[in-house]
Amino acid sequence: MSLRKIVFNTATISSVNVFRLLAQFISVPILSRILSPADYGVVAMASPFMLFALIIADAGIGMSLVRTPASETRIWSTCFWLSVVLGFMLALIMSATSPLVARIFAEPALAPLVTALGVAVILQAISTVPGVALQQNHRFKTIASIEIASVIIGIAVAVTIALKGGGAWALVGQQLVFFALRLLLTLIFSPFRPRMVFDFHSVGEHMVFGRDILSVNIIGFFTRSIDNLVIGKVLNSSAVGVYSMAFQFARIPIMIVSGPLQYVIYSHLALVKNDIVVIRKTFLVITRLLAVLVFPVMGMVAVDHDAVFTLLLSKKWFAAGEFFMIIAPATALQAVNALGGTTVMVMGRTDIQLRMTIEFGLIWIAALLISVYFGLTWAAIAFNIVVILYSVRSLMLFLPLMECQLSTYLRTITIPVIMTFVCIALFWSIHNVLPASDWLQLALGAVLAALGVGLSALVQRHVITEEIISWKQVSKGKLMPQV
Repeated sequence: MSLRKIVFNTATISSVNVFRLLAQFISVPILSRILSPADYGVVAMASPFMLFALIIADAGIGMSLVRTPASETRIWSTCFWLSVVLGFMLALIMSATSPLVARIFAEPALAPLVTALGVAVILQAISTVPGVALQQNHRFKTIASIEIASVIIGIAVAVTIALKGGGAWALVGQQLVFFALRLLLTLIFSPFRPRMVFDFHSVGEHMVFGRDILSVNIIGFFTRSIDNLVIGKVLNSSAVGVYSMAFQFARIPIMIVSGPLQYVIYSHLALVKNDIVVIRKTFLVITRLLAVLVFPVMGMVAVDHDAVFTLLLSKKWFAAGEFFMIIAPATALQAVNALGGTTVMVMGRTDIQLRMTIEFGLIWIAALLISVYFGLTWAAIAFNIVVILYSVRSLMLFLPLMECQLSTYLRTITIPVIMTFVCIALFWSIHNVLPASDWLQLALGAVLAALGVGLSALVQRHVITEEIISWKQVSKGKLMPQV
């Protein structure tokens, strides 16, 4: 598999997330004019139960199956039936507990909504293994097309139900139609067909892998949730709004670049899970390219935050821009280092991934509980410190697995970091001499971001070329999809 193909597949999956953002930008204003805040509120109360059930329903089995040849039909079919049974069990639990949920929150409308959303869990559980088969065969255009079609039809159904006076059921209907259509299209295009076999003993390795990934996802879910609760309790809801908005922007590189890249690279490296040389060279090449792209862009958005947030969101979100400026170094580093977790899972060392998730979660929660009492700015500083320092710890855990030296890794990110600081210095020099309007300031930041990316690539052009050639030589014929 060529680097060009990997980039194309990553762009294809990334386009789905971009489309989701655009679809929300179009659909939310329409639905918000038809539905009431109460409609949105009751669905917002019901959705966490579905989201948590979806995390459990996947159970990491899908990610483990990518590493298993499609010819192992007994294993694939067993995992399929396990996933289906788990999905139905979770849906039944949601239905059985929905009256209690409605009573606890004193909201009678919650019970039928929670029950209905349980159907989405079943649909997702059935589609998991067929979807994995598409991923393993590198059918990323098909996957992207299915996702986009499901989003479009789901939004159309939501608007239709809302116009018919369906209220909150418009949002629930959107979810059910999305998952149902995605399941239907996945079953049509997937090469996987389940057999009527169930051999629990054959999937022991996958159960262990899935157990660790499930633990990682659950811990991550609670870690991402608890910070909003802590900030809201100690400070106020406005502080939570600033925090949440800043992180929505800060996580865009992971959503648009690193996340899709991890999805694509995992399916490639899973085929060579025991070839340390290929894994190491792939990791170093992709990390260098990610650093070239992410660091200068995030650096310029951070330094140009007042124009970016004012023009995109309005002046009332200026505080979110300041918060973003502080956390930008940490979130940029997370986006670049994200591939490390992928390589750990490729090699089957989910125990390392679980350890990193637990350690980071505990350290960050402790730092947040201390820093938040001094204000939101100190919480942002604490996040920066925790991420940057723990990055060293995580590198020490997963680099030895690839037989990679820390100094070798640092060389992949040094030039982009230097060029980012150079562009920041240029920005402040020009801005102080020639004060400009928000639009001109935004344009200046965009030009310097492009300059930073270009210079980072230009200075390293020989190293990048040599690494790509070396990577192609060792991976030739090894990163092809299984058929």
